Parts: sequence; C-alpha cells; structure tokens
Amino acid sequence: MCIYLVNTLGFRRWRKAGDKQSLYGLQHGRLHLQVPTAMWMNMGYWKNATATTTMSGACRDLLKAVLAEAGFSSEIEQAEIEQGTRRTKCLIDIGFGCGDQTIYLMSNEPVRPCDTDWWDDRSNCAKFDHYIGITKDVVQAQYASDRIEELKISGKMASHSSEEEPTPNISLFPEDAAKPLAWNEQLQTCIQNATDNSQDCWMLALDTAYHFSPSRWPVINHFHAVYNASFMAFDLCRSPTATTTQKIMLRILTALMGAPWANFVTPQEYRKRLIQAGYQADAITITDISEDVFTPLATFLGEQDKRLKTLGLSIGSFSVAKTMFGWWGRSGVVRGVIIVARK
Repeated sequence: MCIYLVNTLGFRRWRKAGDKQSLYGLQHGRLHLQVPTAMWMNMGYWKNATATTTMSGACRDLLKAVLAEAGFSSEIEQAEIEQGTRRTKCLIDIGFGCGDQTIYLMSNEPVRPCDTDWWDDRSNCAKFDHYIGITKDVVQAQYASDRIEELKISGKMASHSSEEEPTPNISLFPEDAAKPLAWNEQLQTCIQNATDNSQDCWMLALDTAYHFSPSRWPVINHFHAVYNASFMAFDLCRSPTATTTQKIMLRILTALMGAPWANFVTPQEYRKRLIQAGYQADAITITDISEDVFTPLATFLGEQDKRLKTLGLSIGSFSVAKTMFGWWGRSGVVRGVIIVARK
C-alpha cells in the first residue's frame, strides 16, 4: 500500500485530465516481473505449440530441431560412451546470443532459476569437449560471459562418462564471425587447439548466418577448408517462386533489418554453394520448417503485445517484426530452413 501512496502524485496528473480509470491500474504488475529472465532470441520452432508455449521454449525447440536433423542424440551418445566408441567433439557456435543456448548445450542442469522455465531432458544434446562461441555483439558477449562464469562456479558443467573425464572447455569471443581472416590470434589459436584435439568438428549458426556481411560464405568456406568442419544451421532462403514485386519488397526489408541481399538465395542455390565449398551432395540436407516458424511467431508476438499492454508496456520495435513475419508466413516469399552439411 505504501507503494501506491508514493505514486499517488503521479497518478493525479492523469486523473485531473478527466481520466475515469482506476486510481492504481495494473502497472504494479511490473514489480512482479522476474529479472534475470530468459534471454533466448531466435525465431523459434512452434510445432505443436499451445497457449502456454513460451518464447524461450520455442527458441530451445528450434535448437533441438537443428540438433536432431544433424543426428545428435543423448541416448546414442550414452551408448557410445558405454561401448568405448564415443568420438571427441568440438562446436563452433557463431552468433551465440546471450548465452542461453550455450548453457543448454554445456550444462547438466539449470544454472539460474529462470532456466527451469525452459529446461527439458536435453534429449538431442551431444557432449562437446570444446565449445567456442563467436559473436559480433559486445554487449551480448559480456552478458553471456557472465552466464558461463556462473556455470563454471556452479559445478554443473556437462560431464562425459565419469568424474575422471576432463571438464569441457568453453571460450567466448566478441569477434565478427563473418570475417574469419580478421580474427585475432587468440581466437584462431583456440579454434586450432580445439579442432586438433577433437575427432569431429561442427559449426552451428542458429538463426544468424543471413546477417553475415558481405555474406555467409567466407566463414562456411573457411571452416570446411581449414578445419574440415560439418555445418548445421537454421537459416533463411528466398522462395524460388517469389514474384518480381515480392523480391523488391524483400530487398527493401533486408536492407532495413541489416541482412545483405546476397544472403537471400533459393534453397537450390544454397545447396549449390555448399557443394562448391567442398561438401558432398549426398551429405547435405535442407529441411523447410517455415510453416512452424513465421505465422505462429507473428501470432505469439501479437498476443504478447496484448499481455504487456495490460501493464502499460509493449513489445516495442518488435511490432514491425510481427508484421514482417506475418507477411512471410502468408506469402511464402521467405523460407525458414534447417541446413545440415556433413564433412
């Protein structure tokens, strides 16, 4: 009640203007919002979503869908450990965000209380001996670094077959993933050491590669040529049936969202470029999951905006994204695809 009294003067301002609404309203709901909160940020995988599906849950499910398409399974991993056939692995995660997906991939259990809201059995998580994250966003890199320090202190790091196994190595770098030839020596040495001590190397680009400038291909070509790495991603393609008008509109939108037009190729062109990079045609899969991404994401954003407005808040600039995703879903001009290219 004291909080209400402290804020009474502020509320009088709009009451004098003739507003007949409640004296206190619902804005005190902000005091119950929990911080820190989940910081996942990708388009999400909304297949079988319900009214209770959260953004963080859908984001986690997009990562799971990519891992499943790449053939990762905790059950298979455990069987290989027991049989003594497990291969050591490293993961280069380009555009890792604020660290939630790093925690999911590299921790045995939730680290923060907010992690429990989206945690599951990690059935598609492999055990990576080396994890290297690269992101251009310095603010997100620092936030994620703090999260990883919490993970290391907590003692919840994902282990292998026994307590005697070495603790996995996790390293995060604030570098431009699109420009591998410009990476600093520390990052290059870290990747070289990880790949030298791993039997399998994977590069992950979860809803990030279409932002890479001048294009996604320098880093994909580099990892295949130098590290013989396999590649898995959720990425965006242009529909092969897009009309001239749709292409013009899309080109304008991509400029506004900071995504080079060169990245919006058709799935067929994407496959061709992967083959040119050195991957075998029969080792490449491109799976279209657009129907379970764009329209349901636009719906979620609209509903979330309504929920926030009851507290005097909104989704802000994401309202523009809601409109764009809705158009993509209706028109089919952009396709959301899971890419897997094995070495």
